[in-house]
Amino acid sequence: MSFNFLTEAFDFSKIFGNVFSRWYYYVALAAVIISIVILSVCFKDKGKRNSLSNTQKIVYAAMLAAVNFLANFFTIQASPVFQISFVAAAGFLSGYILGAGWGFAAAFTGDLICAIVRPFGAYNPIIGIGTGLFGFIPGVIFRFSRLNSYLNTVFSFLTCFIVCSFFVNTLGLSLMYSMTFESLLIQLPWKALSMAVNMALCIVFVSVLPKILPKDKFNL
Repeated sequence: MSFNFLTEAFDFSKIFGNVFSRWYYYVALAAVIISIVILSVCFKDKGKRNSLSNTQKIVYAAMLAAVNFLANFFTIQASPVFQISFVAAAGFLSGYILGAGWGFAAAFTGDLICAIVRPFGAYNPIIGIGTGLFGFIPGVIFRFSRLNSYLNTVFSFLTCFIVCSFFVNTLGLSLMYSMTFESLLIQLPWKALSMAVNMALCIVFVSVLPKILPKDKFNL
């Protein structure tokens, strides 16, 4: 399939028009944003994942947003219920390296840019939130959990599977396409398989990245 980036791909009314006609998207978005702000304030004074300056954080966030964009862009729908995707791994990297807030921003932004450049249909902001949480959840777990890095990785993906794949994404698909909960449950075993592959890849990342990234800047 070919994409004309200068015409069809940037039909904003086609991509985002559904958002303006469905008020509950805004309710879900507001609830998640308020929750993130509350959690960020509560955890503000505790240990940080890095000692980057604000400028450096923006640069890293931009690079990780690009990684998230590529992960979304090259997602392959192998069958009606199964897709080959590394979106969860890209989101995990964002939260693991930058922490919860910046991790969410990088993952959400990458997903949003992909929705504009290569839309798979009308934009679903709840799915966008779920993608952002792939960055937020690992950032929280790695900042506050006393488990080692490998167990934190497993814990992160289990939590992301329950919160993002099972709850948030299922809610978004149900609201947008009026799909029954039973029909969405059929996809969960395949999503679990995809998450397991992403988790295995990220276990490799957490063993390698602390040796590569500057130790004076990152507390990994």
